[in-house]
Amino acid sequence: MKTGAVISAAGHKSSSSPFCPMLSLGDTTAIKRIIITLQQAGVSPIVVVTGNQAKEVEKHISKMGVICLRNEDYEQTQMFDSICMGLRYIEDLCDRVLVMPVKVPLFLEESIGKLLKSSAPVACLVYHGRRGHPVLIHKSRIGNLLSYDGERGLRGALREPEFDRVVEEIPVEDQGIIMEVETDEDCARAMEMVRHKKIPMHPKFSLYLERDQVFFGPGIAQFLSLIVHTGSMQTACTQMNMSYSKGWKIMKTAEKELGYPLLVTQAGGADGGFSQLTPKAAVFLDKFLKMEQEMKREMDRLYQQYYGNEGEI
Repeated sequence: MKTGAVISAAGHKSSSSPFCPMLSLGDTTAIKRIIITLQQAGVSPIVVVTGNQAKEVEKHISKMGVICLRNEDYEQTQMFDSICMGLRYIEDLCDRVLVMPVKVPLFLEESIGKLLKSSAPVACLVYHGRRGHPVLIHKSRIGNLLSYDGERGLRGALREPEFDRVVEEIPVEDQGIIMEVETDEDCARAMEMVRHKKIPMHPKFSLYLERDQVFFGPGIAQFLSLIVHTGSMQTACTQMNMSYSKGWKIMKTAEKELGYPLLVTQAGGADGGFSQLTPKAAVFLDKFLKMEQEMKREMDRLYQQYYGNEGEI
């Protein structure tokens, strides 16, 4: 079962606290810590909805393989609106979605692991009787969530009878699921927690293909996947925080090495423009993604073989 994630990092009109995605937490930042924790748990794709300081946030995470959507109206909307934007985008890309705000960055990978074992339509982590983040939502319930028009956001939606009766509450000894990091006092408490709960050591793997030069890797694979989903090369570039000229360059480099075109494009007109993969490109991308997943599984096996008894280092 494929699990994606939506991170609300746009800011919103009712917030009176400092904007915190790039808040320093030990050796990393709030937004990067969330992304790393999710990626360690095998969550993909990860959609980050930006708004306030959008360019800075998108540049900050541009090398992490996430999808960036921008809520241009964040000053007039609530956090729930940004969450809904992310859910509309991701609902066809995975079977279920983890949803969370960027202001709760200290949850642990082991808590995500427990959450992912749930088969309930909706599942929440609970610390000493308090529900926290992330929340796991099956795609079959996304439509119901998007139709909620109350004023209490995600919390209110999940308390509606149609959701509340199907929510599985999963108790964890992880204060990070309820710990919001916004004020100076929050930061001080968070830094103390980070000293004792560092991100665990973990393997990092990237697959690249080359002839006389590297021409295909995770970046262009994500780029092509986004073109498949959006039907637009320009949109794919925007969501990866990449210039159109750079996108065109990496595309042409790959086409040169492979010896065949990757895209069919049509300029805008009465019917609008579009981009789509050629049949050969679609087959090549599918093989790359399957090979990548198989190699990642083998990497995890080898990591456990060589470092599985080390604990957290």
